[in-house]
This record gives sequence, C-alpha cells and structure tokens, in this order.
Amino acid sequence: MATSYADSAQAREWDRRYDAWGREKKSNPEEFHDYEAAEKIRTQALIDREARLLEERKSLKRRIGLALAQMEMVCPPNGGAHEH
Repeated sequence: MATSYADSAQAREWDRRYDAWGREKKSNPEEFHDYEAAEKIRTQALIDREARLLEERKSLKRRIGLALAQMEMVCPPNGGAHEH
C-alpha cells in the first residue's frame, strides 16, 4: 500500500508533537546543554589552573634554593679543602 506525501507529513507532525503514548511533548529547558555556562566554567578552570601552576613554580623555586643552600653548607662550591 502506497502512502502519499501528505500522509508522511502528517506522520512527521505527529512524531514531532506527540510521544509514543499520544501525550503532547513539552520541551524541558533543563534537558538542553548550556554551552555558554559550560564555556565560562571551562575558562575559569583554566584561569585557576594557571594561577595554581604559577604558585607551584614559585614554591618549587624556593624549595630548590633551600636545597642548594643546604648542599653548599655540606659541600662548598669553591672546591673546599682541595685548593692549592
């Protein structure tokens, strides 16, 4: 049995407007992804990460400086007792 274009259009309209049980579909805004909010969250996360990395680099520089100072107390950089 052939179906006409009008029948197909009616079927598409039914699928668009009604669910499988014949209830009218209502859009739920919470079902849709908010791309702007997601981008703001991502941007803020990147800013926070940059700030955290900067603090980690400063902390690492300070710790390396302290470690070098301790090493120089144990073994002076000028050759120590082996000078001529």
